[in-house]
Amino acid sequence: MTRLDPGSFKRVQLDDRAIIQPFFAAANRNSSDYNFVNLYAWGEIYGLGWRICDGRLLIYSARDDVLLMPVGAPISAAGMRLLSDDLREAGKRGDFAFVDAEFVEKTPALGETFEMIVDTDNADYVYSAKALVELKGNRLHRKKNLLSQFRRNNPGARCEPMEKRHAADCFALAEKWCEEKFCEQLAFTHETSAMKRALDAFDALGLEGLVLFANGRLAGFSVFDRLNQNTADVHFEKYDPLIKGSAQAINWETARLLQGRYEYINREQDVGIEGLRKSKRSYCPAFTVKTYLLRRRA
Repeated sequence: MTRLDPGSFKRVQLDDRAIIQPFFAAANRNSSDYNFVNLYAWGEIYGLGWRICDGRLLIYSARDDVLLMPVGAPISAAGMRLLSDDLREAGKRGDFAFVDAEFVEKTPALGETFEMIVDTDNADYVYSAKALVELKGNRLHRKKNLLSQFRRNNPGARCEPMEKRHAADCFALAEKWCEEKFCEQLAFTHETSAMKRALDAFDALGLEGLVLFANGRLAGFSVFDRLNQNTADVHFEKYDPLIKGSAQAINWETARLLQGRYEYINREQDVGIEGLRKSKRSYCPAFTVKTYLLRRRA
C-alpha cells in the first residue's frame, strides 16, 4: 500500500471535476459530502484537498484534520489503519469522517483501532420527491396551507430555470435572508461564501436551479444537481422572509421539477443547529443518512 504524505493533497479546482466526479458516480453514495459541487464550494472554507492513491480517491480536511471515507477500490480495517498511521506520523490525528454506516457495521475490526461515533449533526435529510409535491397528511398540512396562501397572495408568481445571469440577485436575496434570520448567530456565515463560489461557477459545475418571482421581485431560489442514480442534492435554497409562503413555494417548485427525474431529494444536514433541525424534520424525511466519525484510539 502506497504511503500517504499529507502534503501531497491538491486543493480542489474546477478542472478536477473530470477526475473526481467518476469516483463519486461509481460509489453512488447517499451522503452529500461525496458530491463535487460541495467539494468545490466548501473547499476553501474547510481546506479540502484530494489525491488518488491505490485506486482510491482520498479527501482531507485541513480545518477539521480528518480524512473522509476513501472512495473507489474496497478497503479493509487494516487499510484504514495504515492511512491513519501515515497521518499520525505527519503529526495529524488520524481520524476519519463521513464513514458509511454499512461499512462500519460490516467491519467490526475497525473497533480495534478507532472509536466509532455516530455523527448525528452531519446526517443528511432525504425526502421522497413525490411526498414533497403532494404534501399529504396532518404533519404537512401547515406547509400546504402556506403554499396556498402564497398562491392566493401572489397570483402572478412565476418560476423559471436559473441561469448564470440570476446569480447576483440570488446572492443578494441570500444576504437579505441572512440579515433577517440573524445568520451570524446561527452559524450560516460560511454558507454565503460557499454559495458565492458555487454561483460564480454555475455553468462550469453543471448546476441547475430555479428562481421564483412574485410581484416582480425575486421571492426564492434553489440550486441543485445530481447526487446519485435516484437522488438529487439541493445545495442552496433561500427565500424572502417578508413574503409569506415563499419558503414553501420554492420548496414545492423544486420538488415538482425533480420528481420526474429522481425518487429522492437530499436536503443536506442540520449541522447541529436546532432551528434548522426543526425545519428539516418538519418536512417528514423518508430517511436520514447515517455516517460515522472514526476517532483514532491512543
